[in-house]
Amino acid sequence: QISDPEACDQMYESLVRIHTNFYKNKYPRLKNTTFTGVTVEDCRGILGTDILRQMEDMKKGTWKRLREKFSAKKPEEDSK
Repeated sequence: QISDPEACDQMYESLVRIHTNFYKNKYPRLKNTTFTGVTVEDCRGILGTDILRQMEDMKKGTWKRLREKFSAKKPEEDSK
């Protein structure tokens, strides 16, 4: 038995509105942006793995990059 059927009905209606995106449809957004003003496409581009690799390379110092570049020779090049 439900002690307060009216409150239960109100909660159920509230959950139905959330589930059916009632407020999203009632108050449509003018632009598809986040709270920072960045679009979804920009966020995906920033969070892509290629961008993260580039940022990691940028964090490395010049000497470290040069050292990695010259120490990563292929064995075939040494034999020539």
